[in-house]
Amino acid sequence: MNITTFIIANLVIYMPFHLFEEAIGDFPKWMYEHKWLPYHMNHGHWMANNIFIYYPLLLISIALYFFCGITSCGIAIIVWGVINFCDHFFYTIKDKKVSPGLFTGVLFLINSIIGMILYINSDVFSIVTLIVAIIIGGILFGAPIGLCVVIYNFFDKYFK
Repeated sequence: MNITTFIIANLVIYMPFHLFEEAIGDFPKWMYEHKWLPYHMNHGHWMANNIFIYYPLLLISIALYFFCGITSCGIAIIVWGVINFCDHFFYTIKDKKVSPGLFTGVLFLINSIIGMILYINSDVFSIVTLIVAIIIGGILFGAPIGLCVVIYNFFDKYFK
């Protein structure tokens, strides 16, 4: 196996498995209750955000990795998986209640650790690339949340 397998696996875990786990745990309500969003969105609106904002940003990062050879964009998907797990784990501890998405978050963590070990032991490893990947991974995690707030009214109008 190579690093690409683990990058793609994070996307496969995310959609549909992670989103399904979050949906059955009423993640839109959870996000509102934890002040991640200023609005309580319904499931259709929340899913639209995932399909039209979250996933495309991940796909852009993967496309830059595959088609332009920008390694940091591929490694960023692995970093994003770790951040996603850490978010669910933190709130599970804080709330003393399982955060919706924690179980598939563990899959992100396992997949990402193995992928990161492969990357670090590869001939293409670079500390600069890793630092850039960490920054991009943070953006991939945080930017969609900000964009959800910015375009809330559009999605609320069409996905009630």
